[in-house]
Amino acid sequence: MNELASWRARFADDILGDSVALRRVLEIVRRVAGSSSSVLLTGETGTGKELVARAIHRASPRASRPFVAVNCAAIPENLVESELFGHVRGAFTGASAPRAGRFAAACGGTLFLDEVGELPLSAQAKLLRALEQRTVCPVGSDGEVAVDVRVVAATHRDLEEMVARGTFRADLYFRLSVVPIELPALRARGADIELLAEAALRRVAQRGGTHLQLDDSARAAMRAYGWPGNVRELNHVLERASVLADGDSLSAHDLRLGDISGSFPAISVPVEAPAPAMPATDDATLDLRAAIESLERRMIREALQRAQGNRTEAAALLGLNRTTLVEKLRRYG
Repeated sequence: MNELASWRARFADDILGDSVALRRVLEIVRRVAGSSSSVLLTGETGTGKELVARAIHRASPRASRPFVAVNCAAIPENLVESELFGHVRGAFTGASAPRAGRFAAACGGTLFLDEVGELPLSAQAKLLRALEQRTVCPVGSDGEVAVDVRVVAATHRDLEEMVARGTFRADLYFRLSVVPIELPALRARGADIELLAEAALRRVAQRGGTHLQLDDSARAAMRAYGWPGNVRELNHVLERASVLADGDSLSAHDLRLGDISGSFPAISVPVEAPAPAMPATDDATLDLRAAIESLERRMIREALQRAQGNRTEAAALLGLNRTTLVEKLRRYG
């Protein structure tokens, strides 16, 4: 067993695959794990950034201390500072008890900042100060609290482009990306696709489902498909197919991958049966607003399904900014 294989068996046995692209990434991960340097994981959504972050933590001298994961995209802008740095009692309305914050919770260990590209600029400045000073100031407090954390950040966004546009601080980018690691897309991992698919089917069987096999058409379809949602999408597709399958094997038809040409499939709107013709009377009307709202609802629902519930990614698929999508979700309930 070579050095990388031995390391994987100890610290990254949950990261499946043997493609050249994956082995290159894991070799960098192996080398960086023992250091205290900040790591920035980039790549498309669903490529397994949190799995890699956890492997870095397990292989580090901090392994016995906490691994704390924070989804930056899920924190409301007005609560980012409190969530990360904590607050004292009475700091704001609703702060009935003190809160330590995620930096303090990860003290001595690793803080994983997922979707760090979603942080507002005001929070970016405070995060940079925390990283440089190794102290945090809880909301409502006049004192600094020392923290000892190793930060691993992740994003599917192009932070260099965001820096050029002025939506991400250049100094924070350089502070986070001491060691940048780009995770490969699933479509670039060759035979790993089938290996991951078989592992997903075994998990379904272990949870009480039927142990299904992939037939030749399913394997060909998976190799040809673009997998815009990567491993997360693969797991979702196979779980759905396992639930709906009739026999003991899965075909390309069961997977329902849509366009398997290898390109990213565009969002499609389901075609409904035509409504009965309206009688030609003076009372007959064509409600354009209702039709547009119905179309929007269907496209938003499909975008969220494709993005596995990630609003930022769904907004990108729809060509909207995240705020506009959130407003539409609120309007439609």
